[in-house]
Amino acid sequence: MTTTAKEYGEGLYELARDEHVLEQVHGEVLELSEILKAEPRFLTLITSRAIEREARVRVVDETFGGRAHTFIVNFMKLLVEKERGDILPDALAYFHQRYNEDMGIVEARVTSAVPLTDNDLEALRQKLHDISKKQVHLLTKVDPSVIGGVRVEMDGRRYDNTIQNKLGRLRQSLTRGL
Repeated sequence: MTTTAKEYGEGLYELARDEHVLEQVHGEVLELSEILKAEPRFLTLITSRAIEREARVRVVDETFGGRAHTFIVNFMKLLVEKERGDILPDALAYFHQRYNEDMGIVEARVTSAVPLTDNDLEALRQKLHDISKKQVHLLTKVDPSVIGGVRVEMDGRRYDNTIQNKLGRLRQSLTRGL
């Protein structure tokens, strides 16, 4: 993430916070991030110098005007006007990161072989809260290759209690012993 993306993301964050619309803008930042992932051609369109800048600004306005908070629409238009539309995903990611920091939220990426039950998720959330002393937001993913158990990535650390990991450690142990 570039310094420029952080600076723009910080600007949007401070504006939303100071104007007391942080929750709303944060929700829309998350939605916009998902839209950009699902439709990467939109980012290509608003960054294409083959299209006049004013036309790209109109595309942003026509696509999101009246549908997204004015701060987000104006933010996107500003990036297009400054020929910095390419940093939009990173600026939004920084906004989300900053929001989580200020709200005492940590994201934990949880990978399991099968979907976890609500009770399992709540127990895991509580355990991770005890470790981090923060509110934990779980991002779950099912990956049958882990065979069984759970792998968690949180705050730059990895907690791996999967059968796949245990088998790998056993293989290393046996290989060293030979």
